[in-house]
Amino acid sequence: NQETYKLPHRLIEKKRRDRINECIAQLKDLLPEHLKLTTLGHLEKAVVLELTLKHLKALTALTEQQHQKILALQNGERSMKSPVQADLDAFHSGFQTCAKEVLQYLSRFESWTPREQRCAQLLGHLHSISSQFLPGPQLLSPPPGPLSKGSSSSSSSSPPAPPCAP
Repeated sequence: NQETYKLPHRLIEKKRRDRINECIAQLKDLLPEHLKLTTLGHLEKAVVLELTLKHLKALTALTEQQHQKILALQNGERSMKSPVQADLDAFHSGFQTCAKEVLQYLSRFESWTPREQRCAQLLGHLHSISSQFLPGPQLLSPPPGPLSKGSSSSSSSSPPAPPCAP
């Protein structure tokens, strides 16, 4: 009788462990690359959980900061700037966030690299669009010049081309 109990119990435990391991694997896939690179080699389950907590805390803090800024704007601090300038700032911030997400996506899922001409063209296009709306701090560094095959666009007077994933 006890043997018939042990077999289903073992199967239930195995299924539970498998579910836990699958969830940890999914968390590992969701972690940003820069956090995965902070450890060398294989990420242990405990490290994946620690990095996930660290990332969630950072996201929570960022969300709270943004929420506080929104509340401050709603409570009248917007009057410090002209309405047009405040709108331009908000637009530029959203554009910058969107552009960075596009570049991260292309780098991660489409394997774009900064040395590819299409990456340089996209960076140049986003830079020119951004500069049309807000002079001053730009979305990205100045667009790189034409890229020759296998060479970098950096020179002593200009900064290197930014990577496709900022």
